[in-house]
Amino acid sequence: MLLILVAVAACGGKRPAAAPTVERDHGDGSRAVVVDAARADKPVTQQSLASVGLDPEALDRTIDPCEDFYQFACGGWIKKTEIPADKPIAMRGFIEIQDRNLAYEHELLEGLRADPGEDPAARQLGAFYGSCMDEAAVEKAGLAALRPQLAVIDSVKDVRSLTAAIGALQASGVDVLFTLRPVQDAANARQVIAEIDQGGLGLPDRDYYMKDDEQARGVRSAYVAYIEGMLAAIGRRAAHREAAEIVALETELARLSKDKVARRDPRGTYHKLERAAVARLMPRFDWEAFWSAVGLKDVHEITVTSPERLAGIDALLASVRPATWRAYLAFHATSAAAPMLTKLLEETQFAFASSLTGQPELPPRWKRCTQRTERALGDLIGQRFVRDQLDPASKLAAEEHIHAIVTAMSANLDTLPWMDDATRERAKLKLIAMTYQIGQPNQWKTYGFKIDPRAWSANALAARKAERARQLAKIGRLVDKDDWQLAVPQATAAYERQLNRMVFPAGVLQPPFYSATASIPVNLGGLGVLVGHELTHGFDDRGAQFDADGNLVDWWQPDTAQLFKQRTQCVIDQYSSYEVAGGTKLDGARAVGENIADIGGVKLALAAFRQLRAAALDSVVADGFTEDQQFFLGFGQAMCAKLRPETEKLLTAIDDHAPPKWRVNGALSATPDFARTFRCKAGSKMVPVQQCVVW
Repeated sequence: MLLILVAVAACGGKRPAAAPTVERDHGDGSRAVVVDAARADKPVTQQSLASVGLDPEALDRTIDPCEDFYQFACGGWIKKTEIPADKPIAMRGFIEIQDRNLAYEHELLEGLRADPGEDPAARQLGAFYGSCMDEAAVEKAGLAALRPQLAVIDSVKDVRSLTAAIGALQASGVDVLFTLRPVQDAANARQVIAEIDQGGLGLPDRDYYMKDDEQARGVRSAYVAYIEGMLAAIGRRAAHREAAEIVALETELARLSKDKVARRDPRGTYHKLERAAVARLMPRFDWEAFWSAVGLKDVHEITVTSPERLAGIDALLASVRPATWRAYLAFHATSAAAPMLTKLLEETQFAFASSLTGQPELPPRWKRCTQRTERALGDLIGQRFVRDQLDPASKLAAEEHIHAIVTAMSANLDTLPWMDDATRERAKLKLIAMTYQIGQPNQWKTYGFKIDPRAWSANALAARKAERARQLAKIGRLVDKDDWQLAVPQATAAYERQLNRMVFPAGVLQPPFYSATASIPVNLGGLGVLVGHELTHGFDDRGAQFDADGNLVDWWQPDTAQLFKQRTQCVIDQYSSYEVAGGTKLDGARAVGENIADIGGVKLALAAFRQLRAAALDSVVADGFTEDQQFFLGFGQAMCAKLRPETEKLLTAIDDHAPPKWRVNGALSATPDFARTFRCKAGSKMVPVQQCVVW
């Protein structure tokens, strides 16, 4: 979730010239010290890697950093790290932080479960979490909370009753056939509009339905078994036959769906239509009944990401038997509710997930219940997380990082020879208009749905339905800029294109991204790159198509736009040349936005760190590593990860990010200063012939 849109240098970068490090002789016979050339005239302060915030044990010193910097920075950590049985991946940055946050939330919720006191919010948290932990009550309740939905589904006998069932499921938070959600209008970012997007598939990506390679066939086989297991668990006698019919139906829906690369084009997915025009695309569907069911009787305009898909669905309404629709809806209703229901359903769902990720064990119930409570009552936990966990110094540091990186981007825009002055000024206007939020939202949400301390399934379904109603209620209103889409304890960050805003929740402001005891180079290599990454999303292949106000407006001069596309293509080609285990190539086009953001994040954070250290009176060398080298190590070690083979295959097929190794090596291969800092020679793997320098 981090992006930027500047592809500086064309696709044929030159070999870096002068080395940015020099050797200084102490004059006393001791070994010479290597320092950054820019600080060669300053006295050297010797420190250890640990004292500047790096992990010396994470390094693999047998590896040449110019051949594989990721392995050099992380090889020791990868060798000694075992992936927990209840995880598909171990990661030194995001996942270790999330584990710490989860431990805090668990302790908080256990305390509130035992003694919530008189505070209403504390009582909500304690009751919701406690109901989830009461396994005996959950098993005793069985499918009772799901029965009303299944009854509506069982009444489907024609398109009219099918529409009623789809409306009821959509209103409860289950996306079937398509996805309905509120979005900012691309033509008027101040306004929230309804969007109908493709959806209704149970596999992670539409390509799994159509590819005929071994992996896709294996996934489909496991999916059929999963569907059959879920249908059998709710008592459907023809589960085996219905599972095959559901996959056949979803395959047709997948054929009507755009792939991820096509969906990256915001103009290709924006079709603003009047209500009547939507009805004409899919005339067999009872739209009036549907809008009423989801609480949008007065909706007038809808943006449709794929009008042709709706037309294709209309044909399916005529050709698919009601019995197949009933099975399809029953499966999706049950699958969506499985984590809220019995042990059998939850374990059936996990078995399918495990076939995709290789994760051998379901996380313990306390972890699952803690995560579900955060999803349902996130702001109630968030308030306590900020109170107990957010270090004011971390928030202040994040603000300083943002200011330094915005300054670096502004200066960088002045240096781009391929950008004409008119486009440059518009880019600067967008940068000036960009805002940020750190830590927590300006306004906390409250939650009004009923919580029964003994009825977990009913509580969870009520929470989901309440959140769907809250989201759909935004449609037709002005955008509420205080409404956060992220939970405060989450270890993540985001750039919101149409708000032109960066968001950094309190949960991410921790080591290895930021530590009050780490050095400026290491903190900028962590949190600084994260900030630069998010800022760059405002100028990546999609962000560049939105103006300072978040509207889909072409603000580029044609010649400059063409040059930018060439640089973007360079990044696509670079990452498409990378392979994961088994020889599978990365899809550089699908992940181009994230890759541009990684490259831009490194460049901007490096410039910011150098500016912040320019007035320093010394040059810090940590166990032989210069400050510039510490910066790159800070970036690399924040990304150290170990993936199960199945997870790596899955993410390579569906994720918009490159695998961690290629996020690090790819970004640094496009950074000329990296090669100079480590004195890499032409022909090294980290010094490609074509160097795609972004922004």
